[in-house]
Amino acid sequence: MDTTNRGAKIIMNKRTRLSLMIQYALGRTAVFLVAPLIFLILKLAGYRIEDLREVRKAVAESLEGRPGGWIICANHLTMIDSVFIAWAFMPFSRYVKDFRYMPWNLPERRNFQKNPFVAALCYLNKCIPLQRGGDRNEMRRTMDVCAHLLENGSNLLIFPEGGRSRSGAVDLNNFSYGVGRLVQQCPSARVLCMYLRGLGQKRYSNFPRFREQFVVEVSPFTPSVTEGGLRGQRETARRIVEHLGRMEREWFAHVSALGHRRSASWIRSAGARHVPPEGRKTAEAS
Repeated sequence: MDTTNRGAKIIMNKRTRLSLMIQYALGRTAVFLVAPLIFLILKLAGYRIEDLREVRKAVAESLEGRPGGWIICANHLTMIDSVFIAWAFMPFSRYVKDFRYMPWNLPERRNFQKNPFVAALCYLNKCIPLQRGGDRNEMRRTMDVCAHLLENGSNLLIFPEGGRSRSGAVDLNNFSYGVGRLVQQCPSARVLCMYLRGLGQKRYSNFPRFREQFVVEVSPFTPSVTEGGLRGQRETARRIVEHLGRMEREWFAHVSALGHRRSASWIRSAGARHVPPEGRKTAEAS
């Protein structure tokens, strides 16, 4: 069995560690203002998550008394998916009481850095900007930062597809191997898959429509890959993405079963259509 990179030593310099500590401290201080602000914005926009208490109960049961060190893998359709995942994961009041439970996440740098206010908001909400397709050394350093956070009990939200799916369906063929590397590098970390979608979200967009209603599926997952190296990373990522694909089918079945009051006509007819066929190329960088 090839164990290359399995539990590999995480390399981080003092400057990077100090930078993370400062970001966490500032975010922890600001959460008393930022969390209520985000919650207010979500409410003013009319967003809601169907059966939110049940979703959070499913998350709590999945965590099984271990709230830290989880890689949260989700599908990706809008630029603010991470906000809704955090909302579904735990109440904002919980993050105010214990900031460590809020997941770190990796937004595309080009989507947020142009606006100073948005960039500051992302910084305070535990974002580590990432330029997809950028310098390999920078990517490696970012992955080492993520591995360090996971090994120290933090939660990390990642989108295995590597970008928003342009078709609106989980892409089984084009995905990033980064999540595979993290699973391989952090043997103590666990994987929690979350599939989130608005009832009106046919394809990708920058933001969900106003008054959107979301349905969320939650499922812990163990990739169970014994190979190491790049092959193991690729296989781990593939299994996670395929699991998200299965959750997508369950999402359509679940929403269709809710009945006509909540289920839009396109959803009732799209269950089979939104199962990604072989050979389709859907995902592009966010």
